[in-house]
Amino acid sequence: MDNFRIESLEINEIGPFKYLKIDFPVKIDPDKAEIHILTGENGTGKSTVLEALIYPVNSDITRQFIYPENMYNVQNGIVNKLWNQKIDSRIQIKFSTVNSFSAYWSEGKWMIDHLRAYAILEYLNKANRLNINELNIAFFAYSGYRKAEKTGITGIQEIEESPIANAHNFHLSISPQNLIQWLVNIQTRELIAKGKGDNQKAKQYRSTIEIIENALGEIIESEVKFDLEEDPLGVKINVDGQSLNFDQLPDGLKSMVSWMGDLLMRMDRLKWVNNTPVLERNFILLLDEIEVHLHPAWQRKILPVVQKLFKNAQIFISTHSPFVVGSVDGAWVHRFVKKDGYSVLAGEPILSEDAKSYDYILEEIFGIKERFGVEVERKLSEFQQLKKEILKGSETVDTAYFRKLIGELAGQSVELESIIGMEIRQLKRLTNQDFSLTEA
Repeated sequence: MDNFRIESLEINEIGPFKYLKIDFPVKIDPDKAEIHILTGENGTGKSTVLEALIYPVNSDITRQFIYPENMYNVQNGIVNKLWNQKIDSRIQIKFSTVNSFSAYWSEGKWMIDHLRAYAILEYLNKANRLNINELNIAFFAYSGYRKAEKTGITGIQEIEESPIANAHNFHLSISPQNLIQWLVNIQTRELIAKGKGDNQKAKQYRSTIEIIENALGEIIESEVKFDLEEDPLGVKINVDGQSLNFDQLPDGLKSMVSWMGDLLMRMDRLKWVNNTPVLERNFILLLDEIEVHLHPAWQRKILPVVQKLFKNAQIFISTHSPFVVGSVDGAWVHRFVKKDGYSVLAGEPILSEDAKSYDYILEEIFGIKERFGVEVERKLSEFQQLKKEILKGSETVDTAYFRKLIGELAGQSVELESIIGMEIRQLKRLTNQDFSLTEA
C-alpha cells in the first residue's frame, strides 16, 4: 500500500492569502523522507500554511489560529472582529489514500464536512486507544520556540496521557514531564530486563534511546548519552563526558532534545499496525522554524539527519535559514512573496541541492543579492554608479572623492580589496585612467 501523504492544500481568504493552491510533489529518493520547505519574508504565511495542514487533526477547538483574512479591521490601533461579514474562507486538503478534508467559515466558527473527514476522525479515535494495534498514520507539530525546561518526577509510573495529547498543537506539543518520565521508564525496563538475564529485551529498550542519542550526536558531532539518576530519580544528559541537567543544556541542544525526544516518545507509545518499527512508520511531521536556537553549523545538519532517520515520513518545515535550505538534496522548496497586498507562490517548487552555494541560495531562494553590510553595500553602489559615469566619459565626476571611496572600501577587508582591485584594473584598461591606491 502507498504511503499516506498530503497531496495538496487549497485555502481561500485566510491570513495573508486571498487564494492559494499548493501542490506537494512526491519525493525523489525512496530511502529518504519527503520534505517540503516553506520560505518567504515575515508575514507571507508560512506558519499559516502549517496551521492549515495540521488543522484537520488539531482537536484543541478553543484555539483558532486560522482566522479569515477579512475577519478583522483596525481602527486607532484597536482590532475589531467583523462577525457579521459574509466570509468565503475555506480549507481543502487532498490526501493520497483517504477522502479530502474540507472546512469552511460560517457564523463565527469553522464548520467541517464530517462525511469527508471520516478517515481523520477515525485516526484520532484509534490514536487515543492505547491497547489496539491499528494505527497506520500519525500527525505531529513542533515549534522551534518551544523547549523542555527542568522538571522532576515522583517515581516510576506509566504515562496515562494519550500519546497524541497536544501532539497537533505547535505551542503545546512538548511535554517535559512526560519526556523525562518516558526516559526513566525505558531505562528502568532495560535494567530490569538485564537483571532477569533477558539481554535481547534489554537491547530493544536501549535501541529506542540510542535513536535519539545517535541523531543528536551526529548533529552536534559529540557523544550524547541519557543517564538514569537514582537520587533524585531522573535523567541527565551526558555530552562528551559532561553530565548536565535539562536546564543546563545550551538552548540549541535543549530545543533539539525537546522536540526530537518528544516525537520519539510519542511514536514509541503509539500502537502501530503490524508492530511496525518506529523508524519505518508513515507519518506527517510539521516543523515551524526549528532552527531558531541553533548555531549555523547545527542548522546545516539537523534536516539531513531527520531526512535519513524517518524515511517514510512527509515533513513540512518553515524556515528563514539558508543553511537549512541548502543542507539537503531532494527537498521541495516553496517560496512565498507579497503581491498586491496578498501572499502568493513565487513560481513552481524548486528541488533543493546540497551542491548549491549559500550565495546562490540567498539570491535565488531568499531574494537577497547583497553580500555585505548595509553601509558597505551603499558605498559599493555609489562606487559602481561613479564608475559608470567615468566609462561614459563624464567630466563631472569628482575623482578625488572617487579615490577616497576606493580607499575606504579597499580598507574594509581583504575580500573587498580584491573586488575593488579588479574593478579599477578593468577601468584602467578601458579608460587609461589609473585609480589604483598606490597612485592616490
